[in-house]
Amino acid sequence: MARTYPRKSGPGSARTNIPRRSQQRRKLDASRNGGKGRFAAFWSKLLRVLLILGLVGLVAGVFFAIGGYVGLVRSVNQLGTPANIETHPTYIYSAPLGEADGSRRVIGTIFQGENRKTTTLDRMPAHLLNAVVAKEDERFREHAGVDAWGIMRALYVDIRAGEVVEGASTITQQYVRNAYLSQETTIERKVKEALIAIQIETVKSKDEILADYLNTAYFGSNAYGVEAAAETYFNKSASDLTVAESATLVGLVWSPSTLGEDKAAAKDQRDLVLRQMFDTGYLTQQDYEAALEEPMPGEWPQAPMIESGLTGPQITRNFTEMVQDELINRYGANTVLQGGLTVYTTLDLEAQQAAQDVIYGPSGYLASPDAPDAALISIEQSTGEIKAMVGNRDQSSQFNLATQAQRQPGSSFKPFALIAALEQGIDPSTQFVSENKTYNVTLENGGVEEWEVENFGEAQRGPISLEEALWESDNTVFTDLMMNVGGQGLKNGPQAVADVAKRLGLSADFGPHGHPSIVLGTKEQSPLEMTRAYATIANDGKRMELTAINRVVQNEGQDSERVLLQHEQEKGVQAIDAGIARELTSIMLGDVVWGIADDAALDNGQPVAGKTGTSENFFDSWFVGYTPELTTGIWMGYGEGGATLEDYLDPKGIYYGAYGSPEEIFANYMTEAFGDEPVKEFKNGIEVPPGPDGQAPPSSQSPSGQSGEQQASGQQGGAGTGALQGQTTDPTAAYADPSLNASQAGGVTY
Repeated sequence: MARTYPRKSGPGSARTNIPRRSQQRRKLDASRNGGKGRFAAFWSKLLRVLLILGLVGLVAGVFFAIGGYVGLVRSVNQLGTPANIETHPTYIYSAPLGEADGSRRVIGTIFQGENRKTTTLDRMPAHLLNAVVAKEDERFREHAGVDAWGIMRALYVDIRAGEVVEGASTITQQYVRNAYLSQETTIERKVKEALIAIQIETVKSKDEILADYLNTAYFGSNAYGVEAAAETYFNKSASDLTVAESATLVGLVWSPSTLGEDKAAAKDQRDLVLRQMFDTGYLTQQDYEAALEEPMPGEWPQAPMIESGLTGPQITRNFTEMVQDELINRYGANTVLQGGLTVYTTLDLEAQQAAQDVIYGPSGYLASPDAPDAALISIEQSTGEIKAMVGNRDQSSQFNLATQAQRQPGSSFKPFALIAALEQGIDPSTQFVSENKTYNVTLENGGVEEWEVENFGEAQRGPISLEEALWESDNTVFTDLMMNVGGQGLKNGPQAVADVAKRLGLSADFGPHGHPSIVLGTKEQSPLEMTRAYATIANDGKRMELTAINRVVQNEGQDSERVLLQHEQEKGVQAIDAGIARELTSIMLGDVVWGIADDAALDNGQPVAGKTGTSENFFDSWFVGYTPELTTGIWMGYGEGGATLEDYLDPKGIYYGAYGSPEEIFANYMTEAFGDEPVKEFKNGIEVPPGPDGQAPPSSQSPSGQSGEQQASGQQGGAGTGALQGQTTDPTAAYADPSLNASQAGGVTY
């Protein structure tokens, strides 16, 4: 197709019709200021000359440097297909299933659905190409990919204005940015952009570059490429666009997200493009005025609903949604949806499968639709890495009970009070009296309230040590500790316990003074934060930052990638003294051997430390426990609230009933996920303390001597049997190769 490109000067040029307002304004100012004005004008001109000379030197230096590095950049022929013309999803991988890094599995794919259509150069009208040149780069047909004079002009204008008001990127550079690079504003990216632009100009014609630019540009309303834009806004092919319609689409590129939703603003931008086409000689006066009169479309389009989001196997949905949120917070939605990221996570796929099977699997404890909901979090305490997460029964729900639910932790909060006691030098063998109590509590406003406390089942145990009170989850002893009864309890109990909780990683607002009832777990917490707090205790009191992502890599084209994130193992923060953490671990080992948490014992004799918890009014049941390597928190209750667990409490006050308890879920999950691994003992002198009557601890932590399988098989309805009868799903079977779609992966789109 033959094309003509009118020049800026000549008899027919529209330039002759433009008033020289700037010259008239300068003459008027000079006449007003007289000699003083002429003197000021002289210095102004001199400064401008010096500034321009300085800019010329700067730009010359930049291009000299660029010239020296051109040889280091790959040739255009090696760049391959433009990276951003195609959708590049983000792939999320599990941790390796074995020692080999190649044993990772895809557990999630984040993708951007796009309405992208391109067309060929011979189907693009000349006035469309001219509109791009007039709007974006007047000197496009004169420079070689990078416009030195344009850079100097933009620098001069920006310096005078004191802000960035004029860009200097050529159309070729914009195409390179759209097609091959990211939108980040770094010097490295700008230099790379310029180098590639210069090379592209050596192998492509100017018209081919314009066509490539129009095929990669975003026009708003989810329209990528000029053909998609022509169909979206004008219901026609790009080849049939009028001058005004071409100007409209070119104007949209300036701010596609805003103008694509505002027809009035888009018309103003269209008229500006038409004026620029007129000013640069691409339109005659008659054509310019005719185009201005052309009406905009009757209805401005709404962005089409193109499916996009996160797909993957159902059992990893809660974890991958959390990863997706973190990625978007770090890199922005555009990079995550179409930036070609590869994300390596901490998720242990075998542990995740075991957790899902034991809780919600066909033979899991809570398989029945009438059963309560549950949340599970497993954290490797030495690193802070999240190894497993179950957040909801309903796979279509985006509410993650493990991370988002705020629930009363009940007695699982009591170990924090015991830490405060140890920090104040209170011996865990100190005797308190277990009986119903009534306290007068001074409130923050100076008033006094009567606070009555009793134990579950109104148990009154008489004299009992603080250590044994933890094993029995005795409320009245711990409230005596908080109220400093007999002068042998905590000083400033509420503040001391709140301080411990915060140091362990809990973010709840306990207030400046607090209420002594916090020792009974009345302040709501998330399962994630409660598990992190116990992981800090398990890690000799050292708090680690939670980690779900170990490494993020971005694809930058053929055989090229850039590392965006490489997680380095941190040293952690010493939240509590290591000796105190170890002493508390010994006491909580006793809770599983001598106390009411005995259902959490593992049949293989693997030591377990932990604590149960049941909230006020029995809405929530907890167990948070740990082995020498892994900390796991389990919450159970009804996610939507309203229903309680009271009808299912066993004589110890622990949720039991037809569906099992959090401790049983813990034991079966740990057995299924890690039962074949060698037993590991706690180090640094941590061991099970003698029993309440001084008896030595048994060789196995399972007091009944009954295996987890036998315990589970005794439950009503066979709950919990599947995970221990060889029925667990192969953890690699449901995980697709990136080339497979969601339905092939057995996954769900959400």
